[in-house]
Amino acid sequence: MPVEPAVEPAEEPLNPYFRRTMLDAAFFDQHLKDRLPTRIFDAHVHLNLPEHVSAVPQERWLSDWALECGHVLPVEDAYQCADELFPGIEYSIAGLPLPVKEADLQANNRYLACEQSHGRIVAFMGVKPEWDPEQVERGLIENGFVGFKPYPDMVSGAKGEDIGILDFLPPRQWEVLDRCGKAVMLHVPRSGRLADDANVRELLECRQRYPKVTIIVAHFGRSFCPIYLSEGLRKLGDVSGFLFDTSGVINPAVYDVAFDRIDPQNILFGTDMPVFFWHGRREWSETGYTNLTREAYSWNRNRRDPATEATYTLFLYEQARSILDAAERHGLTSAQQQALFHDNAQGALQLAHPERMHPEEPQA
Repeated sequence: MPVEPAVEPAEEPLNPYFRRTMLDAAFFDQHLKDRLPTRIFDAHVHLNLPEHVSAVPQERWLSDWALECGHVLPVEDAYQCADELFPGIEYSIAGLPLPVKEADLQANNRYLACEQSHGRIVAFMGVKPEWDPEQVERGLIENGFVGFKPYPDMVSGAKGEDIGILDFLPPRQWEVLDRCGKAVMLHVPRSGRLADDANVRELLECRQRYPKVTIIVAHFGRSFCPIYLSEGLRKLGDVSGFLFDTSGVINPAVYDVAFDRIDPQNILFGTDMPVFFWHGRREWSETGYTNLTREAYSWNRNRRDPATEATYTLFLYEQARSILDAAERHGLTSAQQQALFHDNAQGALQLAHPERMHPEEPQA
């Protein structure tokens, strides 16, 4: 379990996922409150119930730092967290299943479909490559999913393995998306990330072969360091046919590349909740990063002194500030920033009314 924060909370915690401290509240007021748009559409949130992952062994969670940080988040908890993190902001969510090979993906999909039917979220459907395309298409259409969320883990059991995009989302499933005009939230594989030549080739191939699919490249193509985004965009050439989400990206230099090379209307805000409910920062080399946090995760072996760790704010706040600062450096208008944080996702997912209904409100 995470250790107690080094800074006293502003009030008793409203949820079991994090504590918003007085320092966090001050950071929000100083750096975010008057700069964030009044509406946010979070395009990348993993939502599930504990029973969907009850069969996943403990060693699996500990094998990946991100999985250890967060792997359960019901819809009502997600909105409670959003309300606490971003007070006064109208928050909407695109829900993704937790794409872990050992999880009950069918049950997770049913849960998301039910929550979407009540107007609480819009939902992506998790898919495994071996699933029958006809059944997949039926589930996609009957449940009104906005698209698919495939994942390398469904083939490899790991997210950076040397497998192809078409291995974990095979052509027959791409054809379903193309025929239905739906979206895909795509987590690119391979250690070379967006800049990997094979990834570039497959992305361009899919863009050409399946023109009706809205391709959202998650995490800027796992470009947590600018070299991957810069090289990947150079190799891709015209990237107007792709969308990119910001989930998991905090590096200011990555946002400088993004706002210099990608039309802001092709960028969607995403958080990757529940992964980043911790207080910390990142340090970067040219091709890698180190997470710094005060919470006592097993991977946290880069501790700083208590006085330094006491200055850490929430990772999601650092991410939001990085986006806003880079937007100002690159002269994005308030309308463009509103689009990035909200409107782009609405358009990309073809939604007329994406604003959520509060879970506590009775449904018609």
